Amino acid sequence: MAQVEPKEKKLKHCIISDFMYSTDFQQLFSEHWCNLKETKMNNLEIITKPFRICKITNFLSNEEFMDEIKNELLDVKSRRNSIDLYQFEQTNDLVNVDGENLKLLYKTFQTDLALWIERNTKIELNKTITMSSSCYYDTDYLLCHDDDMDDRRIAFILYLSKNWTREDGGTLDLFDTDDNGLPRNIVKSLIPEYNSVVFFEVTDNSYHQVAEVTSPDKSRWSINGWFHGPLRQTNRPPRPEIVPNYIKPINTEIDLNDWVTKCYLTQNIMKEVNQNVEQESFAFLSGFMKVDIYEKLVTEVSSDTIVWQKVGPADIRNYEVADENSFPELLKSFYNLFKSVSMCRLLKNYTELDLIPEKDGSSPKIAIELQRWSKGCYTIIYDKSAVNESEAGNAACTAQGGEMQGTALGSGEKTSKECDEKPMHSNVDKTVELDCNSPVGNKEEEDYMLKKILKAKCFQLTDKDLLRKPSLSNIDNSSLLERYTDSDDSDIGDSSLLERYTDSDESDIGDYLSDPNDRSLERSDPEDDAADSNVADSGSLDVILQFHTNHVPEEHTIDYVDPKEQDAALIHIPPKDNHLCIVYKVLSTCRFHKYVNHYCTDYFYNLICTYYEQ
Repeated sequence: MAQVEPKEKKLKHCIISDFMYSTDFQQLFSEHWCNLKETKMNNLEIITKPFRICKITNFLSNEEFMDEIKNELLDVKSRRNSIDLYQFEQTNDLVNVDGENLKLLYKTFQTDLALWIERNTKIELNKTITMSSSCYYDTDYLLCHDDDMDDRRIAFILYLSKNWTREDGGTLDLFDTDDNGLPRNIVKSLIPEYNSVVFFEVTDNSYHQVAEVTSPDKSRWSINGWFHGPLRQTNRPPRPEIVPNYIKPINTEIDLNDWVTKCYLTQNIMKEVNQNVEQESFAFLSGFMKVDIYEKLVTEVSSDTIVWQKVGPADIRNYEVADENSFPELLKSFYNLFKSVSMCRLLKNYTELDLIPEKDGSSPKIAIELQRWSKGCYTIIYDKSAVNESEAGNAACTAQGGEMQGTALGSGEKTSKECDEKPMHSNVDKTVELDCNSPVGNKEEEDYMLKKILKAKCFQLTDKDLLRKPSLSNIDNSSLLERYTDSDDSDIGDSSLLERYTDSDESDIGDYLSDPNDRSLERSDPEDDAADSNVADSGSLDVILQFHTNHVPEEHTIDYVDPKEQDAALIHIPPKDNHLCIVYKVLSTCRFHKYVNHYCTDYFYNLICTYYEQ
């Protein structure tokens, strides 16, 4: 009778290093993993806080096999993904890939590695895996998220880039959580070491990110995905509301002539701004503050005496907010200007919104923040059904689906060959703006300035408009529209634009973006659109003024979008000093600030006030 092969030998596969199958190694791993004991030794590191994660180095036994994998990946079609949450390049699922070595790797993960993990972690898996390849170039990133979606049980990453260092960025960052279970601070960072595999259990608190790649000469390659299994029971507590610090307008009269450039206080200009807001939902006013006042504010806003506090949670926002009690004198008066009934009256002339408290009991309110931004700051579109909208600097939207389902704003999709040489900045024609720095003279001069009022369109995409870009932006945003017209034949996964958030991860993006051919994204009948446009939709008024933007890359815009609509109207607010931006936004519209990359070398500042009628 033939001798029965030991179980370890049956599990062993030729492409995985031998040490993985030794009894001692498996016992050591299982003891530390299952008992939440940390260890770091040759080829093995187990981390238990903030969540359970394992790193195994020298994972594949043959370096030539690694090289063959990378060569085959060059022939696999990839797509360039860029939305509020992430920016990088990714292939489709590798389940049907043609490469011989990639097929072998896929099969090995699906069988041998899945069995090894299931046996040694005691986490039940099924035979389903998701696997793709991701590539991050200079300035690419994936922001904080938890991977917790459907039946994902174990996330994995196999790193393929040689000689990667911490200075190159692209680390796998792990977040701790606060008392409400929300991501707070980065407490551990793992360098993507060549031929190492990292895997972790997908849980309620498995918050992580891929830090921005900061090397202009290297690309961060990985193969990543999930092992799936039975649905687990969630213990996630209800997400607390983020409540803005609402205030009432201060019943103090302020002479606007001391602050505002004179032409913006004239009847003709106010009327033209009003018409622009009525027709376009926004206005962009160049040189709004008096030059001498603004220059003094530029100095005070960067004063060392101001106390700044970081705001989160990290899966929604990351920037700093000033404590107004620490403001220098002029800045404090400037802040109070935007709280005053005088400013509310001016904004009423601009927009016809009832922002002034009346004796009949109306009580408009204001949310105001002075924000400090630098590299690594961002806001993300999030589910308003799970988190109450915070207008004071947040990007909020109404989304459908499960908890924390986000929205794909848009994506530029290119093949890997097209993305080998991507420009760092876009160069397009400058936007025409109203410039009121010259004195207001006779009627003829005033009429001339009226003609220079910004006429950029907040547009709806139509068949003939598909390649247009919003003229308010100084950036070529046509790539954002490609996702709606690109006839990609890939299996993209989820059927709704609103199911993005937990589809995105270091593992890295599983179900990717919505299928542009999905029937749920078809245009509605024009008559229905006309009927919908007549439905009253309450909203609010955003007023934005920026400081110290001269060194800010022009792609770092503040964006407005309706994420529920394919034909969403886009407004892009470019970084510009002393430009007052007025945007009327309905409840279905989101505001978010794009991720600030490492080419931004200093702080810049946003004053954001949101006014509500009552």
